[in-house]
Amino acid sequence: MTEQDIKRLMEKYLNGTLTKREESLLEKFDSNLLTKNENHVFHNKTQKEYIKRKLSKGIHQKPKSPMPKWMATAASLALLLALGYFAYSKFHKKPTPLAIAEVVKTTEWGKKMNITLPDGTEVRLNSGSTITFPDRFEENIREVELSGEAFFDVTRNPDKPFIIKSGEVSTEVLGTSFNVNTYPENQQIAVTVATGKVKVASKDAEVLLGPNEQGVFDRSTKTISKEQIDIATFLQWKNGVLHFEDVTLGKVMESLERWYGVTFVFENENFGDCHLTASYDNEILSAVLESIMYTKKGLDYEYVADKTIMIKGKCTD
Repeated sequence: MTEQDIKRLMEKYLNGTLTKREESLLEKFDSNLLTKNENHVFHNKTQKEYIKRKLSKGIHQKPKSPMPKWMATAASLALLLALGYFAYSKFHKKPTPLAIAEVVKTTEWGKKMNITLPDGTEVRLNSGSTITFPDRFEENIREVELSGEAFFDVTRNPDKPFIIKSGEVSTEVLGTSFNVNTYPENQQIAVTVATGKVKVASKDAEVLLGPNEQGVFDRSTKTISKEQIDIATFLQWKNGVLHFEDVTLGKVMESLERWYGVTFVFENENFGDCHLTASYDNEILSAVLESIMYTKKGLDYEYVADKTIMIKGKCTD
C-alpha cells in the first residue's frame, strides 16, 4: 500500500465513508511497517537520527484523545515520509557548479609536447605552437583552439563532435586522427587526415576529407582545396623526422627555426629557384646544415650569436 493509498483511506475515515474491509486494511499497519520502510526513507545514519529526534517530539507525545492504533501508525508513516523528504532535501543540496577553467599549453621553438585532453584525446603539439582548451567538456561539443601545428588522435564520441578552431577555419570530427598545420606566418592552413573523416570549413566553403587526403585553406583567396597525399610524409615530424619535398630553401630555413629554436639571417636574400628534397631523422642542427651546404653548392653558414646563424653565399643549382 502506498502513501497515497493511506491518505485516501484516512480521508474516507474522517468523512465517515470508510468500509469495514478498508478499515481492516488500515488495522494491518503497525510498527513493523515503519521498520520495513525505513531503508526506503533514510539515506544515511545522520538522517535517521535526525528523524528520530523529530518523531520523539511529535508522534511519541501522549495524545489528548484516544485514536485508533492503525490511524496513529498511518499518521506516523505519513510524518516519517514527510520528514524523510525534508531530511533528504536538507542533506542533499545540489552543489554550486564549478566554473570551467581555460587551459593554455605552449611549446617553445625547438620543443614538442604530448597532451591528453579531458575527454582522453591525445595531442602531439609541434614546436612554436599553442593549444587552448577547457579543463572539462560539458556542452554538446568539444572545442579547442590551435595556433601552430598538432597531430590529434580524437576519442570517439558521436554525441559530442570535436572542433578545432584555427583562425578562419574550423575542423570538425567525431573520432579520428589527423594533422593540422596553422602557423600564423603561413599563407595556408593544411588539415591532413590519417584515419576517419574530417570536415574542414570556413565562412564561405567546406570540404569532407578521408584517409590520405588533405584540405588546404588559402588565407588570401578564402578557398579550400582537396587532394590525395602520402600521409606518412606529413606525419614524420611526430617521430622526430624532418622531411622536405621540393621545398624552397627559404621555407626550409623557416622549418629549421621552429625545429631547433634558432634564427637565420641571410647575406643574400635571393635564393632564386633553389629547392631541397631531403629527410633528416633526429639529426642535430649542425649535421643538417652540413648536409644542406654539401648539397647546395655555393652556400655556407656561420654562427653570429648564440642562436643566430647567417647563411652566406648564393645557391647555384
